[in-house]
Amino acid sequence: NASFHKSKKTQALIESVGCRIIFLPPYSPDLNPIEKFWANMKQWIKQQIKDHQHLYDAISTFFLVPQLN
Repeated sequence: NASFHKSKKTQALIESVGCRIIFLPPYSPDLNPIEKFWANMKQWIKQQIKDHQHLYDAISTFFLVPQLN
């Protein structure tokens, strides 16, 4: 819920094209699927890190492996 999404000008523009705005609660990772993705990525990477090169390799590998969760 970025503050610019809540501005009256932005809301008026969105509503002027027939859309309705529904904001998520302030902290709702259960309603935001990308949060589960980032949590899985962080957990997986933490298990791989030994130094900067391992961090780079882990991030690169993470994006190559399909996630089952």
